[in-house]
Amino acid sequence: MNFYFYIFGAIILYAAGDFLGKIWSIKGSNVWLILAMVIYMLGALFFAFAIKKSSLSLAVAIAPLAIAIISLMFGYFYFAERLTNFQYLGIALGLAALTLLLFPFQIFSK
Repeated sequence: MNFYFYIFGAIILYAAGDFLGKIWSIKGSNVWLILAMVIYMLGALFFAFAIKKSSLSLAVAIAPLAIAIISLMFGYFYFAERLTNFQYLGIALGLAALTLLLFPFQIFSK
């Protein structure tokens, strides 16, 4: 399996952990907290395999941006959290950064 499989797996698992952590903060049941922690640990395992397949610098740049964007979407669509216009600009810049990191263009090369 390649880098993209592991990094996207880690991203999905970390975002799922964030989602379950928010559920725990609302409902207060420790079952949600334990489930979130287990999901986070699986995400860490996927992340470890991702950095084994590629560079640490690429993985640590991609994962937090993608996790933040997915978690923002969970907050917006599922928990009805609202964002400011400035925060929307931040999301757009994050998406642009992710695009450049995942699909580097040879703009400056000859």
